[in-house]
Amino acid sequence: MADERRTRSGRTARRYRTYGNVAYQPDFERDNAVRQPDPRPQRRPEIERRPRVQPRERVAPRPTVRVRAQDAVAPFSVVGFAVVLVCALLLVMATAQLAVVNNDLVSLRGELAELQEEERQLQTQYEQAFDLEAIEAAFLSDGSMVRPGPGQVIYLDMTAGDSVVYYSAAGEGLSGLIRQAEELLDGIIPW
Repeated sequence: MADERRTRSGRTARRYRTYGNVAYQPDFERDNAVRQPDPRPQRRPEIERRPRVQPRERVAPRPTVRVRAQDAVAPFSVVGFAVVLVCALLLVMATAQLAVVNNDLVSLRGELAELQEEERQLQTQYEQAFDLEAIEAAFLSDGSMVRPGPGQVIYLDMTAGDSVVYYSAAGEGLSGLIRQAEELLDGIIPW
């Protein structure tokens, strides 16, 4: 089942032709006895190891920079900071005003709804107070109003178009102005 052969290192290598059916005991057919451990310990041949070379650390020379202390604050930074502060203050004030206006708007809407309801109630009372039939009956009963007779009814013919008469000569120029002033004075002061 297994062919033994020697390798270059002196070990015995086995090649199996069992196709996996004696995988747990490949030496079973060759030596039916229990295998005895070899009294000599087998040593592996030592491989020479080379020491690992560590990469060199390069030290880069850094230029020395002299830092000078700041003498004064730049005026543009002060102006910029002041502008940002003013904008933030204006934003806060505008937000507060918007909240106040929004609160007033809500209260005014509520008041408007109440007033519209009151207007509907008053309009209903007004319409009930002026009953035209009751007023007509009251005036007819005391004699202050009488129904028109057949001879008192007059019909107007309104089929003709509207017309306007404009007197252009009455108000022209200085003479028209003087004439209007005289008419005004005659009406106010009697001669």
